[in-house]
Amino acid sequence: MELDDPAPHRPPEGPDRAPSIGDHEDFTLMALYPTELETLVGDRGECVFNWSTSQGYPVGVVMAYVYRHGSFWTNCTATRKRVAALRSRPRASVVVSKDGKMTTYKGDVVIHSSADADWDQVKQWFYAALSGADREPDNPFLRKLEAFLDGPHQVIIETPATLVVTFDFTRFSSITQAAVGVPGRPTKAAIVPT
Repeated sequence: MELDDPAPHRPPEGPDRAPSIGDHEDFTLMALYPTELETLVGDRGECVFNWSTSQGYPVGVVMAYVYRHGSFWTNCTATRKRVAALRSRPRASVVVSKDGKMTTYKGDVVIHSSADADWDQVKQWFYAALSGADREPDNPFLRKLEAFLDGPHQVIIETPATLVVTFDFTRFSSITQAAVGVPGRPTKAAIVPT
């Protein structure tokens, strides 16, 4: 996986470095390590895919993705409003969040469709990966799902991944808790980042 180190300037950690009250404002301490980021993104999963409307409002939907070749790959029917919006304004972002860890990427999308010369190659690997049939080629359900996804009006959206930010809420909670001297683990509602 080709993911950048999200925290190249992370301050040192360890037993000799006690959290201070100002640490909750230094988000480099809350950045994911490269291995955490790789685990979070994986090779497929669920994301919030975001684009902008013609009025400039950001909009997002939850979608399944495949991460391959340094890009997030998603799909939908060509008639979705996001497709027209992305053809006009090809900038998008992808947010992946799970188990208190999150990351945001941005990129200029490429919309692949049946009009493209390489459509058959793109859709072949993509639908196999999205359905999981690439991992279990003998699974009849996954093969049927793969065929189902390959509808006549589908497009595949490729978003080259440029890392924007990562965040570990568990690390944030621990640092804040240690800085204020409160033992025990607070609930997520007890600490609200601003």
